[in-house]
Amino acid sequence: AITSRSHPMRKILLSTLVCITVLIASGSAATKSIVEYFLAIPHQTFTEGSPDELLAIIKRGESGSFIDSKNGFMRLTGDGAQVSLQIALFRYDDKSPLLAVAWGELEQPDFTHLTFFHEKDGKMVVADRTILPVADSTKHRFELPRHGRTVTVRDAKSTVLSKWAWDGKHFQKE
Repeated sequence: AITSRSHPMRKILLSTLVCITVLIASGSAATKSIVEYFLAIPHQTFTEGSPDELLAIIKRGESGSFIDSKNGFMRLTGDGAQVSLQIALFRYDDKSPLLAVAWGELEQPDFTHLTFFHEKDGKMVVADRTILPVADSTKHRFELPRHGRTVTVRDAKSTVLSKWAWDGKHFQKE
């Protein structure tokens, strides 16, 4: 048994335990899912319902709605009375979240609006829109990535206007 406080093995064991505890604590924020971040955005963000209500609709999987937690992507396909959403989770270099939410007008399947949320003081808040300098417009359609880190901007006829790759700090035009 290791009983002496100065025993070298005791110091190694204590150091190992401290390192494991620090790694677990620092990794806990990075392991949050897209669902947890979506539920943390301000409840007044959508006029069609709170994030909790919209998530319940997504989980039912109706009309092509789904959650892809592994790739940090969710989609709500609206029914005319419900907004359509694309939600994608990006990460900053320091592993903090950047949640992108694209949506269109009711009864429109196009994603003409894009809002970003980042974590500040433990809450998800609206991020500066200049992070991707393409304005919301009826002329633009935002396509968030289910795979990869590139946002595609199309026109009303689906022609690609630009692509923007996330580099861990901001979006760079490709």
